[in-house]
Amino acid sequence: MRIVFFGSGAFAVPTLQALGQTHHSIVAVVTAPDRPAGRGRRLTPTPVAQWSAANDLPVFKLAQVADADLLRRLPPLEPELFVAIAFGQKLPAALLAIARYGGVNLHPSLLPQFRGAAPVPWAILSDRSETGVSVIRLADIMDGGDILGVQRTTIAVDETAGELHDRLARLGAPLVLQVVDQLAEGTAKAVPQDGLSASRAPKLHASMAWVDVHQPAAAVSSRIRGLSPWPGCRAEFVAPGGSRRVEVLLLKCREQGSLSAASEPPGSNPLAPTEPGTVRPDLTIACQTGAVELLQLQPLARRAMDLKAFVNGYGLKPGWRLHSGPELALR
Repeated sequence: MRIVFFGSGAFAVPTLQALGQTHHSIVAVVTAPDRPAGRGRRLTPTPVAQWSAANDLPVFKLAQVADADLLRRLPPLEPELFVAIAFGQKLPAALLAIARYGGVNLHPSLLPQFRGAAPVPWAILSDRSETGVSVIRLADIMDGGDILGVQRTTIAVDETAGELHDRLARLGAPLVLQVVDQLAEGTAKAVPQDGLSASRAPKLHASMAWVDVHQPAAAVSSRIRGLSPWPGCRAEFVAPGGSRRVEVLLLKCREQGSLSAASEPPGSNPLAPTEPGTVRPDLTIACQTGAVELLQLQPLARRAMDLKAFVNGYGLKPGWRLHSGPELALR
């Protein structure tokens, strides 16, 4: 199968690498132009462009996939299939018509759930215990094409969106290979999506970077993990009496139990929390019900660290309070 690969983000690289190790032929790679990145704002190729260059694949860097030059350059390559992953642009019908088998896409959700730009974070934000990857035909409706293959997986209780993103990228690669082989052999089976049960996964925004500790621990955990690594949950630890304040990004956590702080026997511990956001004797954070254990956090302008390192460096103790809110997110 002669394949043109469309992709830009890191999510696409495992599949591109896997395809490059098969008998199928990648005749071209289409990706976004180099963009400024890092503190120096140097022009940096996309992850797909970097891998392609290192493996001597021909690369077309285009800001607009509808570029007339691309429509002219692809037909001589005689592509049979387009594979589009983490590309960020819709492939027009005139382009898809060039390939004998049209195009397929790897989407990181169990479609029709979480169509849109941020399916991985929204699976965690929605407190789902399961997600997966879907291979679909490219169609007029974004993320709405017929399903050619699905692979399910459980979301771990402490898994962040960033960790799940990387794991789904690896999970999807063999599924794409399976579908490509089935298309070549004429055995692929397409299942239409149920549009009535579709849900959306819109882009994340910096204004979302906060968490409400007056929610149950499960909701607090889902919020922190779903927004990690970006935009993160911005918060502030405040020592008793306001003697010290430390701004942080909450990056990873897990839920600890379901006991309400208010239900603890009076006098059982002089530091027993009575309000959500209080640091408990075991250094977990009290929520409306239950508590969350912080596993990774990042003081502003510093590197991420685990809780033990944060305690050693900043003196966090039981009785401190954790505050978060929209006003912090917008700073």
